[in-house]
Amino acid sequence: MKRFINSILCAVLCLAAVVSYADEEKASVPAAAKDYLACFAAWDNNLHTLQTNFTQLTEYDGTPISTSKGRIYYAQIGTQLRLDTLEEELVTQSALTNKKQIYILDEKGKEISKISWADWLLGQPNQALFNFGNYTQLLQKHIATVEHTKQGVTLRLVPKTTSENYLLYVKLNKENCFPQAIIIESDLMQTSATLTNTKVNSTLPKDTFRGLK
Repeated sequence: MKRFINSILCAVLCLAAVVSYADEEKASVPAAAKDYLACFAAWDNNLHTLQTNFTQLTEYDGTPISTSKGRIYYAQIGTQLRLDTLEEELVTQSALTNKKQIYILDEKGKEISKISWADWLLGQPNQALFNFGNYTQLLQKHIATVEHTKQGVTLRLVPKTTSENYLLYVKLNKENCFPQAIIIESDLMQTSATLTNTKVNSTLPKDTFRGLK
């Protein structure tokens, strides 16, 4: 469960770092006229399935303290989500959820624990970050600024609730407005996630969500 909670903050929030898209033309508009916030939010309706690997790095005051790798699967129908923790490309633990229950499975796919989604979410200080795939609500919960650099476009998101002390940066693909990386900063702690080998709106492997009830 701990590994699931630690990984889910950055890796699942993005839900995508698009390398190639089956439906990317749906969200693309001419760069000169592009409203990146609206373009980003438009994927609420256009993201149907996702498969991607991620690498997550946590640093304290610039010193790396942990690294994790995994794979994410998402299906819009039924709001199904699977997160596999990987070690040397082998699955060591999985977490599945339909936003009703979270099921934790061991490396053989056997259920070892579960928790109510609602109960787990209530225990999270930054609830807006866990509404997976709902980019519109993410923007509504934050003051968003679009920053243009030589490296591309980044959304800088500051919580509107003053009791939430963090900064969220979402690096977007300049052409299709999807996240390529995400960084969360809180005090001296920084957690970043980079996603690779991404497939969007393609057929997911059979039995991807087996274990959901």
